[in-house]
Amino acid sequence: MTTAAFQLWPTMRRIERAAWSAILRCTKAKKLKTIPLPIPVEEWIEGPLGIQFTIADLSHLGPNVLGTSRPRDREIQISQTLVDQEGRFRFTASHELGHVLLHERISSDFRDFDDADFMERRIEREADRFAAAFLMPIPALCAEFANVSATLWSDPSSLLTAVTRGDAPAMRIFRASILPHLTKRFGVSLSAALRRFSDVQLPTGEPALPFEAGIEFLPVEQLKEATRRR
Repeated sequence: MTTAAFQLWPTMRRIERAAWSAILRCTKAKKLKTIPLPIPVEEWIEGPLGIQFTIADLSHLGPNVLGTSRPRDREIQISQTLVDQEGRFRFTASHELGHVLLHERISSDFRDFDDADFMERRIEREADRFAAAFLMPIPALCAEFANVSATLWSDPSSLLTAVTRGDAPAMRIFRASILPHLTKRFGVSLSAALRRFSDVQLPTGEPALPFEAGIEFLPVEQLKEATRRR
């Protein structure tokens, strides 16, 4: 199977459209013919998207607040504690961007808390999914996944199917080669890459990588966080 033949489709179309629209706005403003990887999150937020972006001490908002956003003021703040954590910093910034672009009518202020109620958890999951879609747009994800798997497996689609089945050789390839390539190429964490696969599907309608299959690749501490986010 060629790279061009490999396709994935979004399961959350509204969120996917919002993320893709933001990407197109930025590439058009920058006069780019291709999507740069990793996505220049901070540059695009402050530039084409016109949102005030600052890194600050957020400890006064709570012990575990890593980012906050004010959609109506078009403002995002990220905790200074994330400066040396590239993947987490980029995902948190994109998560807050999701709030600004998706949730302006819901609240004037967003921040994460472990004791969020059902509605807040739903909103936070939407922002997480936006972040994954923004950082790993489907066209780029398809191309990168197909390229890295081309010499390792018969075709990308069957590799994902085999991973879902728990096929040992496929899981070794996915863990040792596919995931490290994708996390580096897109500048994301392991949990963010797996989240992205759980939100896309094959053209047949089958999940590309169900959440239950993806958690096999998460360390215990990230597994707890991913489970809480569900």
